[in-house]
Amino acid sequence: MKRAVFVLAAAMLAACDLLAGNFRLAGTVDLDARLRARAPRQNAMLFVVAKNAGGVPVAVQRIVNPDFPAAFEMGPDEELVPSIKPGTPLTVEAVLNTRGDLGEPHPGDLVGRANAVVEPGAEGVSIVLNRAR
Repeated sequence: MKRAVFVLAAAMLAACDLLAGNFRLAGTVDLDARLRARAPRQNAMLFVVAKNAGGVPVAVQRIVNPDFPAAFEMGPDEELVPSIKPGTPLTVEAVLNTRGDLGEPHPGDLVGRANAVVEPGAEGVSIVLNRAR
């Protein structure tokens, strides 16, 4: 009987964890060597954006004046859409600019994207800023 109660309690805690949407995503953003000279040295904003399969941003992290390679870690505080479900396919992109706002990249912005689609909970996501707008 005690074992059955323990198993039921564990299952309920796991379900609560899924419903709470304990979103996590972590990795690094680096600069392609040929673009290092074009990267702003001050007043720079690095935005790391996770988007769903429809291209809608679901989480954003802003890093002020990043040093490269720049580590990022997104959690529930960075979610734009509450409770991103486990298994949701995400593309992760990064934009470096001096305007401090996010939107369509402008001329001079440096952009990059992770090579693979990831899911919430992924660690070691690697993005290289390899294109200049």
